[in-house]
Amino acid sequence: MTSDSRGAAAVRGIDQAKALKVSPVYLAGEDRSGAARVVYLLRDDFGWSVGSTGVANVVLDSPCRRARIGYLPTHPVYNSLWVVGVAVAPLDPFAWTAGFSHGTPSEIVAAFVEALTYDLAGGGRDALLDDRDLDLVIAPLVQAGWQRTHSYRGPEDIGEGEATELGIRYVSPDGLARARWFDPKPDDDADPGVNRREGWNLGAGLPGAGWGTAFSAEVPDHLVAAVTRRLGAVRPVFRDERELVPELRERLIVSPSFSDVAPEGQREEAGGRRKRRRSQS
Repeated sequence: MTSDSRGAAAVRGIDQAKALKVSPVYLAGEDRSGAARVVYLLRDDFGWSVGSTGVANVVLDSPCRRARIGYLPTHPVYNSLWVVGVAVAPLDPFAWTAGFSHGTPSEIVAAFVEALTYDLAGGGRDALLDDRDLDLVIAPLVQAGWQRTHSYRGPEDIGEGEATELGIRYVSPDGLARARWFDPKPDDDADPGVNRREGWNLGAGLPGAGWGTAFSAEVPDHLVAAVTRRLGAVRPVFRDERELVPELRERLIVSPSFSDVAPEGQREEAGGRRKRRRSQS
């Protein structure tokens, strides 16, 4: 993706119009113009087609017709805000799906979608590759200071010494974001050809004020890693005051967005205008 592409320029315009820079990204809340962050890039830079399924609902199809992404804020059936599906061939059933709930920061969705688009365009790895690599997913979180909290173990293993590890869980340093991988042990009478791996679940926030995303068992781990890299990144994101989740406001690091992009003279001029407006009022 080139720096002067139409989609990238549109996203920069969205960010520059925001009043605040906030971090960490996982507590930033849903950007009200966040759909454009994904739609503009896919449509203008990568040739995805755009359709609609009703008021405010958008469906995007990849040029190869193997991937579909839905932005579904008012859809009566889907509970997820974003739904992603990838098939082996056009018109085939989806081989895997991913869902992002309401409240998910658009930057999280964009990180996943950009990695997927790169794969589909032939520049990355196979979007259907069975590349199980837990370390690839976990490494960005560990580097950001996330801690492993406990392992999931099968009930039949409890009290038998060397318990079988069925899953793992990591939490952010502030305890407000989490990543979980769970692999239930198949029953003895289960079909050995059935993949029972539940997959990755990621999320953040407080009860009633959070978001979550779930990846089906077949989602390649290198795509999940694109999300964990963004979760672990320290760079701030842009928001307006009204977009911040009130319950999480005190947990955020917030600064004016113009503080490091405007020259010193412009910042002083902006401060002077604000003072004059206050004195006039």
